[in-house]
Amino acid sequence: QDLDIRGLRADEAVNAVMYFIDDAILVGMSRVRILHGTGTGALRQLTRQYLATIPNVTSFRDEHVQFGGAGITVVDIE
Repeated sequence: QDLDIRGLRADEAVNAVMYFIDDAILVGMSRVRILHGTGTGALRQLTRQYLATIPNVTSFRDEHVQFGGAGITVVDIE
């Protein structure tokens, strides 16, 4: 249920997220987490821009601060 894209280049990260979300939708997962780290926030921004284009993604948000905060995006899938 987790995907770690920390340290990947932008194009690699977006491809990994695309395949991960497609697989999550196909197997019927309702919630997944994407670990992108905090850093400059580039991977976070690219990930969220992509997630906003997927109709099956109902919401995405930062993980609770005790579990990683802004370094992790929690994705809800319908």
